[in-house]
Amino acid sequence: METAYQKVKVHNELEWCQVTDIATKEKIEKILLKNRVSYFVKWEKPKLFSSEKFGTCIFCVNQLQKEIADEAIQTLAEEVQGKIKFVNRKVEKTFY
Repeated sequence: METAYQKVKVHNELEWCQVTDIATKEKIEKILLKNRVSYFVKWEKPKLFSSEKFGTCIFCVNQLQKEIADEAIQTLAEEVQGKIKFVNRKVEKTFY
């Protein structure tokens, strides 16, 4: 017997912010973990003639935890100001 939940697919992730600096990425990860925010990281490779060394790191969070993530990042505002670009758009790809 199948359960009703097996056919339900939920896509409620947001591309929350993007960074190009590894130190900033680590600070954001620590603050999200400290505040128990569920997230995943997507990497975009740098373009061929780009000056970026590592590419772009995009943090994706659950829509229901976006407010908690926004409040958590405010504690880092002065340290990482100008290094974070907030995107706030739906994740387009389906991973299953």
